[in-house]
Amino acid sequence: MTAEAQPGWGAPPDGAQARRGWGARPGEAADALGALEWPAERLGDALEALALQGGLRPRAVAAPIPTAGHLRSADALGAWIDQAAGYLGVEAEPIAARYDEVGDALLRVAPALVWLRGGEAQRFLAVVGRSGQALSVLRADRSTARVPVEAILRRVARPLEAQVLPEVDRVLERAGVRPRRRARARQALLRERLGPVVLDGIWSLRPPPGASFGRQLAAARIPRRLLGLLAAHASAYTLWILVWTTVGRSILDDHLDEGWLYAGALLLATVVPLRQLMAWLSGVVAIDASALIKQRLLAGALALDAEEVRSEGAGRFLGRVIESEAIEALAMGGGVGAVASAFELAAAAVVLAQGAAGALHALLLVAWAALVVALCARFYRRRARWTAARLAMTHDLIERLVGHRTRLAQERSGRWHHGEDEALSQYLARSLELDRSQIEIGALMPRGWLIAGIAGLLPPFLAGSGSTAAYAVALGGVLLASRALQGLSAGLSSLASAAIAWEQVSTLFMAAARGGAPPPPLPPDAGRTPPGAQEGAGSAGDAERRAPAPVLEAHELSFRHKGRPRPAVVDASLRIAAGDRILLEGPSGGGKSTLSALLSGLRAPDAGLLLLNGLDRHMLGPAAWRRRVAAAPQFHENYVLGGTFAYNLLMGRRWPPRPDDLAEAEEVCRELGLGELLGRMPAGLEQVVGETGWQLSHGERSRLYIARALLQGAEVVVLDESFAALDPETLEQALRCVLRRARTLVVIAHP
Repeated sequence: MTAEAQPGWGAPPDGAQARRGWGARPGEAADALGALEWPAERLGDALEALALQGGLRPRAVAAPIPTAGHLRSADALGAWIDQAAGYLGVEAEPIAARYDEVGDALLRVAPALVWLRGGEAQRFLAVVGRSGQALSVLRADRSTARVPVEAILRRVARPLEAQVLPEVDRVLERAGVRPRRRARARQALLRERLGPVVLDGIWSLRPPPGASFGRQLAAARIPRRLLGLLAAHASAYTLWILVWTTVGRSILDDHLDEGWLYAGALLLATVVPLRQLMAWLSGVVAIDASALIKQRLLAGALALDAEEVRSEGAGRFLGRVIESEAIEALAMGGGVGAVASAFELAAAAVVLAQGAAGALHALLLVAWAALVVALCARFYRRRARWTAARLAMTHDLIERLVGHRTRLAQERSGRWHHGEDEALSQYLARSLELDRSQIEIGALMPRGWLIAGIAGLLPPFLAGSGSTAAYAVALGGVLLASRALQGLSAGLSSLASAAIAWEQVSTLFMAAARGGAPPPPLPPDAGRTPPGAQEGAGSAGDAERRAPAPVLEAHELSFRHKGRPRPAVVDASLRIAAGDRILLEGPSGGGKSTLSALLSGLRAPDAGLLLLNGLDRHMLGPAAWRRRVAAAPQFHENYVLGGTFAYNLLMGRRWPPRPDDLAEAEEVCRELGLGELLGRMPAGLEQVVGETGWQLSHGERSRLYIARALLQGAEVVVLDESFAALDPETLEQALRCVLRRARTLVVIAHP
C-alpha cells in the first residue's frame, strides 16, 4: 500500500497547516518519519532495495550486513557504505552540502541513502526519487511514501539545530514574536546561524563508471528523454504540415473560411510549447550525456596502467583531452540533429510526392540526399587527415615546451625549429581541403537543392499539368527539404568529427571497464594491527613465543615490463609484519621501484602470490589495497597538482577537509621541517603552489610527497627514494617524523 492512500501523508501542506505540521518546530514533524526509517542492522537491505527501485540493476548477491564497528564513526560508516555499494555493483557518492543548501541537494541526488543522526540507534532513509517538492521514500516492505522535502530536512538537521535552538527560542521570546509567525522567524534565524555549516551523511547511488554505458544512460533516463525529443520533433513538424494544409488550401482555393483560419492559428499556437519542450529536452540530454562521458573518460584515465601512461607523451594526452571536448559537443548535437533532419527529409519527400511533379520529385530529393552523404564521407576522410596533422603538431609542441631548458642548454640553435615549416605546410594543405568540404556540405548542397528542386517542377509546368494547389504544395516541400538538408549536412559533419575524436579517446573510454568484481565489504578492523602486535606491547616472553601476524606477504613474485626481454622482478619473496621498519637497497635498474609498485598495488604481478592481511589484490580490490598501502613514488613519477598546498597534502583523504584534517596536515608539515615554508606562504595551507609545484624547491616537494603518504593513515607506507634530495640535517628531521608516524615502513634507497 503506497503512502498516497494513507492518512497523514501526501502533498506538502500549505498555509497555516504547514506551520502547524511540517514546519512548526524542528523535530516535531520529523518524528513522523519513524515508520520510514531503516535500522542500522538492515542497512545492506536498504542499499539493495534502493538500487533495485532506482533502476540501477544491482548484482544478485546477498545483502551485506554491517557490524557494530562500522557505526562507531562517520568515516567507518562511509567506508563500509562505499564497499557495500561496490559489492552490489553500484557506486555510492558521498554528498556534502551547506545547511541552507541541503534541501536542494536532497531534491537532486535520488536515489540516495540519508543518515539520520541523533538518538540511541542509527537510522537511515532510502530516497528513491522526487515529485515536485516532495521525495519518494522507500519503506522496509518496499512500498513508497511521498514525504515533503522540508520534513526530511528538519530530521537531518535536527542534531545540528538542537545546539542553537534554545538560544534562538530565547531571542524570539525576548523579541515578542507572535506565535503564528514564530515558525518562520525561527527558520530564518536558523538559516542565518547555521547557513555556512556543512552537513554530510548523504550517499547518492549510481552505476559505477566502469559499468556498461547503456546502463549508465538508462540510469540517467536519457533514452526515454531521447524518445520524448523525437516524439516532440515528429509532432511539431506534423503540425507544421497541417498548418500549411489548412491555411494554404483555403487561400489557394480563394475561399477564406474563418473556421479554417482559426484551426490553423490553434495548430500554430500548439507548435510553440512543442518547440520549448524540444529545446529543454535537447539541453537536458546534452548536459546529462556529456557529464556521463566526462565521468567515464576520467575513470578510464585513472584506470590506465602505469606502462601505458609512460609510453604516451604529454602532447598525445593533451590531444586526447581536446578530442574529448569534441566528443561531448559534436556527438550529442550532431546525433540529435541528424535524426531530426532525417525525419524532416522523410516528411519533405511525402509532401513532394503530393505535389505537381509527384514521385519523380521525391526521387530527386532522395538522390540529392545520397549526394550529401557521399560528400560527408569525403569530409570524414579529409577531417581525419587534418586531425592527424594537428595532433602531431600538438604533440611536438608540448614535447618541445617540456624539454625547453634541456634543448636551450644542449641543442644547437640552428636545430631549434627543425621540421616546423614542413609540418605547418602540411597542416595548411589539410586545412584548405577541409574548408572546401565544409563549404560543399554546409552551403552549396542546401542552396543547390533550391535550384534543383525548382528545376524539378519544369516538366509538369511545360506540359501544362497540375493545379495551382499542387504547385504550392511542391514549393512548400522544396523549402522544407532545403531546411532538412541543411540540418542533415550539419548533423553528419558533426558525427564525422565525433567519430574521428572517438578514435583518440576510445582507449580511455574502454579502460574504465577494467578490473574485476569488487569484494564484499570488510569490517573496519580487518587489516588493522591488533594492539598486542604493536612494537613494545606485551612482555618480551610473549613476543618471543608469538611473532606478530604479517601485514604483507609476497611469495615468488615476478614482473616484466612490456617490450623488455628481461623481467624486472624474479621470484621475490618477503614477509612484512606490523611495526617493521625495512630498508631496501640495491643498484639502479635492480627492480626496487618495480617491487614497491607491486607492494603498493600500482602494478599487478605476472606470477606469484601477494597478500595483504591474508587477502590477495583480487579479493581486496585495487582501491581498498591502495587505502591500506600508501606509497610515495620516485620524484619523476610523483606530481604536485594544480591547487592549494592543502589539496596536495590531503588528496588521499576525504575532501573537503575538516578542521582536524587541516590541523593534522600542518602538524606533519612542521615535523618534516616545512614550517618555514608555511610561514613564507601568505595563505598558509590554502596557498596555491602552482602547476607541477614550480614555486617549491626540490626538497620541499619531496617532503610534500612524504607528508601526503603519511596523512593517508595507511597500515604500510612505502617511500621510494624520498630522502635523496634532502640535506643531512633535514633528512634526520624528516626520518624522525616518518618513524614516529608510519605504523609499518618500507624505505627504498641507493646503497
